[in-house]
Amino acid sequence: MDKDTKKRNKTESKNFKIVCRVIIFVFLIILFIACFLIRISQKHIFFHPWNDTSSYQQLKDISDFKEVNILSNGNNLKWRMYYNNPKWEKKPLVIYFGGNAQNSSNTMSNFLKKWIFDYFDWYNVLMVDYPWYGYSEWSISEKAMLQAANDIYNWAISQPDVDADNIIIIGYSIGTGIATYYASINKVNGLILIAPYDKALSLYNNAINIFHWPLKLLAKYKFDSLSYSKNIDTEVQVITSYNDEVINYTLSQNLSNHFKNHKDIIILDNNVKHNDYFSQNVVLNTIKEYLSERL
Repeated sequence: MDKDTKKRNKTESKNFKIVCRVIIFVFLIILFIACFLIRISQKHIFFHPWNDTSSYQQLKDISDFKEVNILSNGNNLKWRMYYNNPKWEKKPLVIYFGGNAQNSSNTMSNFLKKWIFDYFDWYNVLMVDYPWYGYSEWSISEKAMLQAANDIYNWAISQPDVDADNIIIIGYSIGTGIATYYASINKVNGLILIAPYDKALSLYNNAINIFHWPLKLLAKYKFDSLSYSKNIDTEVQVITSYNDEVINYTLSQNLSNHFKNHKDIIILDNNVKHNDYFSQNVVLNTIKEYLSERL
């Protein structure tokens, strides 16, 4: 092989290496940008805060409702209490951790219109506005939501009209992760989970099945109810649906099986979708029966 050919081959080899390095560099940059966008966008994909001003104003004029202001990590959070009984009497309390597209004003307004509070007989009901939801302050995050849950417990047990020995937790959808955490660190007399998931990672993969092995690190939120479940002694009631298009019933089954003390899971099969639970008599009657057993 002559010198020119060797020189040309060497140059081509060098150029090929440069091209490969550029391709790898560009690929890594694109990968980094993609990972960065996935991380920062999760807050807006995972949470859907909103406020119902109309319901908020309507409830302010009804004496059975009270707005509760709680300071959490220096931020003012708004919660709403419904008195199912005379305000001066000490009564058991249901604390409700709602779904992603709920806020306390709208949910309580709907419960009132549809007579759902009748199924909570003898219990007062406290509903949550997570940070960034309703009129609550503070930017939303898993840490903020879990901190808020603990602060509401400390507030509740200090109230003269709350029977601190009979606090029941109800969680729905995304609120089941907070409800399960709450029940794992505080004294509660019961826990009802409607459309729960075992951990947030399952929700990620249920939407886009890519969060495995190293890609697990891209999942920003944990809400690891499986880990919380081992610290819960109270009897747990899980309700789900074969036709839930948001949280697959198998995730609810898996979580239910991890509780030390649980009632038989209720799986609805009459085409009940994710937003249909509180329109089902079996759900409302299950709540009523569960609460009655703990009076």
